[in-house]
Amino acid sequence: MGVRSLTDMSAMYQETLLAHYRAPKNRREIVDASGSASRKNPLCGDAMRVMVRVVGERVEDAAFVGNGCSIAVASASMMTEVLRGLSREDAIAMAERVEAMLAGAEVTLPDGLAALRGVAPFAARHGCAVMAWRAMREAVMGGAR
Repeated sequence: MGVRSLTDMSAMYQETLLAHYRAPKNRREIVDASGSASRKNPLCGDAMRVMVRVVGERVEDAAFVGNGCSIAVASASMMTEVLRGLSREDAIAMAERVEAMLAGAEVTLPDGLAALRGVAPFAARHGCAVMAWRAMREAVMGGAR
């Protein structure tokens, strides 16, 4: 396999983000959530609630509801897919890695989150990409149900 150009990577990231926006994974309520947290962006109107079910120290289920731009919804969708099976500590560490990546740090992310790298050059959109992740941090610690 050859090296992909930045243009090819950018197009791939954009297509993945749009696919998650058009058909988000885990956009639903978790009735027996062990924690939930909400975030709003008053500048653009995005509003989202993240719910998790943690059993022992492991995230058993994760979901979100709400409305947002394509980046906010895609990020929440991707996040809910990669959280299952992670410990609380690993889930929080994953959120920290996503934020560090957006800030320009070289970090390792699972393949399911690679498309978020496409948001990094657009500082004005970082808040969209991290909204669900910030809510998830509170939710995994047993935030308001």
